[in-house]
Order: sequence, then structure tokens, then C-alpha cells
Amino acid sequence: MRIAILLLILLIAPPGNAQQVYKCAKGRDVSYQSAPCDRTQNLVKQWEAAPEPEPSADAPRHRQVERRQDGTDSSRRRRTRSWSRAGAASPISAAANRCEAAKARREARLAAVGLKRTFDLLRKLDDAVYEACKR
Repeated sequence: MRIAILLLILLIAPPGNAQQVYKCAKGRDVSYQSAPCDRTQNLVKQWEAAPEPEPSADAPRHRQVERRQDGTDSSRRRRTRSWSRAGAASPISAAANRCEAAKARREARLAAVGLKRTFDLLRKLDDAVYEACKR
């Protein structure tokens, strides 16, 4: 009975579409290949890798929609750059400058203290960076 169930499961299961990947080494040279290693190479590792599905025809459109939703549209970046070139500092660049300045102060202080840093000092410096970098 168990053999019949096992055969039934094997017949129902879809065939696998995975491929084998072989990591082969010869001295310091390492190669990844789909064929087994040559006699001159040592097998380091072997595993199954499923191929990625082909992109659909509307995949570029989906990426463009995702970029717009994430706020990384190129036209938005262009407007920000042209506005900051007009002479006025943008609020984004001012915040980034404050953040970078706080990080630089923290690194300079840590370099000056060396290994004699305390938890309280680290906490104080990290809090200052957090306050400067939060949006």
C-alpha cells in the first residue's frame, strides 16, 4: 500500500525545472558552471538553482509606476536640481548638510577620545546625529 501511495505522489508531482550549479576550484581560480567540474578541478560546492522567469512585456511600465510611487521619478530629481541651482539652498540639501556635519563631529570626537570612549559619550554623540538626520 505504501509503495502505491509513493508511486501516485511521484506521478502527480510536476517535473522540476531546476538546474545544477557547480563551484569548481583549481588553485586560486574559482569558476561557477552548469557542467560538472573537470578532472583537473576540485568540486567545492554543488546546488540546485531555478532559472528566473522571463520578464513580461509590460515589466518596464511596472518599474516606471513603482518609481513614481517611491518618489524617485527622474523629473522630480531634475526639478530639485534646477531649483537648488537658482541660488537658494533647498531644504533637502540644508538637512543633508546638517546631517553630514553631525556625523563628521561625531567621528572627530571619537577619533580624539580613542579607545577611552564610554557608553554615555557614544549615546550622546549618536543622539546628536539622530536629531540632525531625522526628517
